Amino acid sequence: MELTVDSLLDEVRLAGLSEKYGTPLYVYDGAVIRRQLETLRSLFPAEAGVEVYYSMKCNPLLGIAQLLRREGCRVEVASAGELAAVLEAGYPPADILFTSPGKTAEELEWAVDLGICSINAESLEEIRRIDRIAAARGRVADIAIRVNPNLEQKTAGIRMSGVSSQFGIDEEELSGVLAELPRLQSVRLIGFHVYFGTQILSADALLAQLEDTFELALRYAEGSGTPLQFLDIGGGWGVPYFAHEAALELDRLRAGIAELWLRYAGRLRGTRIAVESGRFLLAEAGVFLTKVLYRKVSKGSTYLVCDGGSNQHASSAFLGRYIRHNFPMRVLGRSGPSEPVTVTGPLCTATDVLGQKVELPAAAVGDVICVDKSGAYGLTHSPVLFLSHALPAEVLLHDGGEYVLRERGRVHDVIRGQLPLD
Repeated sequence: MELTVDSLLDEVRLAGLSEKYGTPLYVYDGAVIRRQLETLRSLFPAEAGVEVYYSMKCNPLLGIAQLLRREGCRVEVASAGELAAVLEAGYPPADILFTSPGKTAEELEWAVDLGICSINAESLEEIRRIDRIAAARGRVADIAIRVNPNLEQKTAGIRMSGVSSQFGIDEEELSGVLAELPRLQSVRLIGFHVYFGTQILSADALLAQLEDTFELALRYAEGSGTPLQFLDIGGGWGVPYFAHEAALELDRLRAGIAELWLRYAGRLRGTRIAVESGRFLLAEAGVFLTKVLYRKVSKGSTYLVCDGGSNQHASSAFLGRYIRHNFPMRVLGRSGPSEPVTVTGPLCTATDVLGQKVELPAAAVGDVICVDKSGAYGLTHSPVLFLSHALPAEVLLHDGGEYVLRERGRVHDVIRGQLPLD
């Protein structure tokens, strides 16, 4: 992890936190979150008035959501649970987007009742359902149509458009959907949402998709005579995790966006531009700490068996991926010659591997392994019920203070909410 001068995630501080709060442990640096938000905002001309929406799914901690709200972020949610959390964090409904391919009737009812900024609708049936719900309440719900464009983003880590997908309305079906909207009196189309994919590290690819998004939205808005009040351009801004990846060329991206804005500003006058971000804001702001329980050699390979594993950091374990790459990691307080080791968690499965044949300084029992770039899609992405281990604590370092955002779980948490047979 490339630490900035003001980063609090240095090894001495982290070692002290692991002693104070125990392991496994997530630690976040509020200064890095603020830095990433400022960087993201700086990519767009001030006159564009771009609104940044925090993607709650990447790290749904209440305290993180509150921090970003105080920094002027809006928020994007994908479930009733996330909606409840952001309301608790103080976000007004006007600052909330709801994006999900499988919203339940109950979730849509809540969103309509609140009058949120936009329900990003992903199918014609969903639009019809929103219309029925709003009509029953005597309301009109604002929606944006998520479009699955014909263009495929081939550089994305995970492609979410341009291919067969559960996400959005296929572009070739869009004209038919727009033709039906005038018959639906309780929904108001305010714009469109396009999300090509995630973990994109090519500035040229991001610029190309941004231009395609502008063209697509303007073409259908102008063709249907509907003012383009709102355009969610998605996100996908990548973070380099692995040795073969290079960071986004931010200067190239900033200059390219400025050029695009000069060309499209006139046609987009009066349009609110929304940018979603989760990974870019949070990944580099967090680390995962796990303690070595055992060091063992098996058939010539060295293993470090730790107290936290894939059940609490599935992204590092690459669960569900065909090709694994090791997250950047280090041994706190250790330096010197490295050795190839496999870092595992305590689970009864061969997939519980945080780092496979990763080069680390020689580690002993009791040492703490630090997995960097773990601020996004860490605990929230993990199968935490497997083997019933207690949840790790999560701590934020911010403006000189330490804030426990999640208390360490307890052994009996696993039976909370369960009902006995007798």
